[in-house]
Amino acid sequence: MSRATFASRLGAVAAAVGSAVGLGNIWRFPYETGQNGGGAFLLIYVLSVMFLGIPLLIAEFTIGRSAHANVSRAFKMLAPGTKWYLTGVMGMLVAVIILGFYTVILGWTLCYTWRALTNDFAMTVATAQTVDPQLSSADVMAADFSAFSSSVWSPILWMAGSILINAVIMLGGVQKGLERASRIMMPALAVLLLILVVNSCLLPGFAKGCEFFFYPDFSKVTGRTIITAMGQAFFSLSVAMGIMLAYGSYLGDNTKIGKTALSIASLDTLIAVLAGVVIFPACYSYGIDPGKGPGLVFITLPNVFMQMPGGYAMCLAFFMLVLLAGLTSCMSLFEVPISYLQEEHRMSRRVATMTVALVVCSLGVLSSLSLGIGSGVTVLGNNFFDLADKLTSLYMMPIGGILISLFVGWRLDRSITHDALTNWRNDSGWYLRPLIIGLRYVVPVLIAIVFVGNLI
Repeated sequence: MSRATFASRLGAVAAAVGSAVGLGNIWRFPYETGQNGGGAFLLIYVLSVMFLGIPLLIAEFTIGRSAHANVSRAFKMLAPGTKWYLTGVMGMLVAVIILGFYTVILGWTLCYTWRALTNDFAMTVATAQTVDPQLSSADVMAADFSAFSSSVWSPILWMAGSILINAVIMLGGVQKGLERASRIMMPALAVLLLILVVNSCLLPGFAKGCEFFFYPDFSKVTGRTIITAMGQAFFSLSVAMGIMLAYGSYLGDNTKIGKTALSIASLDTLIAVLAGVVIFPACYSYGIDPGKGPGLVFITLPNVFMQMPGGYAMCLAFFMLVLLAGLTSCMSLFEVPISYLQEEHRMSRRVATMTVALVVCSLGVLSSLSLGIGSGVTVLGNNFFDLADKLTSLYMMPIGGILISLFVGWRLDRSITHDALTNWRNDSGWYLRPLIIGLRYVVPVLIAIVFVGNLI
């Protein structure tokens, strides 16, 4: 069976940036910044991307392109007769487990995009205040989201809709599905983001919001701030999920791995920063605490947009932005198990896609119900949604990142690494030596700090 590749470097970068740019940038990054001191957190995050994220991106691309195989077979080919392939299997499992709760959040986003389109937020608030005029719009939106996310059927149906959209795209394969969708969605995402940034510049709280976001207040930096920033960089760049390894396997032999990794990390960070420029001035303009936590997107911001001139258009643009970001990340997560089933179990693309969609839907149902009627069923004090999140982010991803770093730093034949990073000696590969030193000594230690810090 011939193996697909990306049709162009632009398509590869669009797909990989689409994977990296997800709910982590627009949903998680702003509230983590808000809770951890603004500019100081941003600075530590950027440093973490440089010294942790980029080396791991290069490492995964090196493994993937050198083998041109799925996450498991790549390790079997590069380290035959060893157990290193279990690192790839774990990455594939991470992708599936993350999809089990990520599609629930994506379903919420799909629902809220529809509600923004139909102006349902304003109607919901007006209806509630007709019954009780003392209710604030913020209270109405909080109660509304709580009722929606803990209900039985509505979030499950929206989640199933998000899975169906992804499945239809993934049936098109690497070039006609994944790459084509990314090349359409990423420019659309960029346009929406720029519209929101321009609107943000016109808000009365723009200066204060940007001061909070960019001015580093190191008095608020604690050990937790550093650990959180490193973990956010790890999560945002989609490393140790099998995604970048799978995408590396689709890179053409003339693709410059280092340059591609740098482009992806730079664009991902830029979009996260622009998302902050959109959100923090809005918070300061309307007296909203920027550290409101995960509810910032689904509770706080709809309330802000309702108070804003032209708020309907801005609210719709914002949720379309979040939806596109979520879809591009979700597609990349789907590709990891789909390619595994195609190559290891000889499934057709259609059967593999349907199989993964059904498994993910089953996990998504459990995740969604655990926020409502199933909340009493816990493991070690965690419902299913939180258990899946913590299992992947606190345990499996850090361990996978350490193993990938050690594999390229110590186990992978140096000639393979040299050929991959110099494009078979057509480029200088000047960064090869510092990269290997970093993967051997620096990156594993940094990830271990995140790992132990999260456990503590």
